[in-house]
Amino acid sequence: MTTISVLRTDPATVNSAIITGSSGSLIVDAGPCPDTGRHLAARAAELQAQTSGPARTDLVITHDHWDHCFGAAALLEAGGDRAFASSSFATDQAASTWLALDALRHDPATADFASQLPLDPSELFVDVTAVDSSTQHVSGVDLGDCWAEFHVLGGHSTADLIVRLPESGVVFVGDLVEEGDPPQAAADSSLSQWANSLRRILDFPEATTFIPGHGVPVDRGFVQRQLGDIDGMRLHQDDTEVALPARTMPGDHDRRVPLEFSLS
Repeated sequence: MTTISVLRTDPATVNSAIITGSSGSLIVDAGPCPDTGRHLAARAAELQAQTSGPARTDLVITHDHWDHCFGAAALLEAGGDRAFASSSFATDQAASTWLALDALRHDPATADFASQLPLDPSELFVDVTAVDSSTQHVSGVDLGDCWAEFHVLGGHSTADLIVRLPESGVVFVGDLVEEGDPPQAAADSSLSQWANSLRRILDFPEATTFIPGHGVPVDRGFVQRQLGDIDGMRLHQDDTEVALPARTMPGDHDRRVPLEFSLS
């Protein structure tokens, strides 16, 4: 039986996940720092021990922003096997890591956190298996009783990748979807690609639960509304008063950090 655990950590209240199958585990995103990466590796081993015992633990990185990948090197050192990411992640990793570290160190809001990170950016680099971006060939990993698909998309960053679990109806969408705060469109974003990516995600007929990079799980209606927001922003880019709104899922949700919860 496949289990899916979502772990929310600070800083940046970012979501990672551990998918545990009968013959292996897959961690989605390594979190913002080495300590998070080590915790995810240890937790994946604990969850695997509760099912079938020791098995391969792989990592997949949804994009190259620091809060999703700065824990990757420590995670692999702590027992992870392979790291999967888009080819753009592999190509741009050195530059994006250097730029992110520099920005974190010079921002008063993150300077204390940055002081805990390695001085040498290369200590955060990881060797990755680049995922084929072709729509003709779907890459992924077999976890025994669960197949996890990787799809390279784009829009939020130049390195976006999502993880689809067809048998569970779950999609890990990285920061292509954001709940609770506005979607973050920066210099490496493309609103037209972003809208197309959300359309691709909504084309998965079995998908009912979408795990964003930040916030609580959302449904198809939420993704459709955020697609409308991004498409509207794309059509009115010259209007400086147009901004992406923050959307929240209705109902009561546990928003504590740190937090671990399972998807039923």
